[in-house]
Amino acid sequence: MNKDIKKLFESWGKTANKDYIQQQWLLSKWEVIEGVVWPQEKIEIMIGSITEGLELKKKDHLVDLGCGGGWILKALLPKIKYGLGLDFSLPMLEKAKAFSPQQSFICGEIGKLPFENESFDKALSYFVFLNFMDDRFVEEAILDIIRVLKKGGKALIGQLPDKTQSSVYDRERDAYFAYCQKNFKLGKSHRDICRAPQKLFDQANLESFLMENKISYSIQKSFNPFYRDGQSKTIDWRFDLILRK
Repeated sequence: MNKDIKKLFESWGKTANKDYIQQQWLLSKWEVIEGVVWPQEKIEIMIGSITEGLELKKKDHLVDLGCGGGWILKALLPKIKYGLGLDFSLPMLEKAKAFSPQQSFICGEIGKLPFENESFDKALSYFVFLNFMDDRFVEEAILDIIRVLKKGGKALIGQLPDKTQSSVYDRERDAYFAYCQKNFKLGKSHRDICRAPQKLFDQANLESFLMENKISYSIQKSFNPFYRDGQSKTIDWRFDLILRK
């Protein structure tokens, strides 16, 4: 795990005082402009995409890897039997616990998961792997996720930027920012103050690794993080990787 990334997210977690608990940047950990709030419709579209991709069932035990402020996990709890959030940032976990006091959280790192083999029916890692710049670490993290899945289990690794469409992402990001400027009273951009790198994934190379390791998988379009009225609910400049054990 890149120590600079860990320091960055710990800094964000410390910045998020009680005034930020309800802000959407704790949900995504990526859009970090103060004043931008996701409408309920947008959150429901994202949760629906995750639920469908993982085929969540009431009997499932789910782990949310890189849970951040705990928004996504809290929204998924009514759909499952048990949920656990893991993050490497204690300040983030403190905010998650404040946001969802009855929920269970643990500090740990993807790639070195503190769980026994075959512990969970489902695993989620959303808006997380785009921070992992090293291909070898990505591969080790995938193998670790497979390890903690029960037989027949599924994992969804979401919001992976497609290397071939980075220019499309840039254009859509700029259009979304213009929309936000028009529709919200914007404050600081924590992303600009503490800018995190964004990994671009070579989908062909990733699929080659999965096939070499005999990992069953499928690819689905990602939920549109820049969604607003009149825009598509899914996009192809990012993709979700679904793993099956």
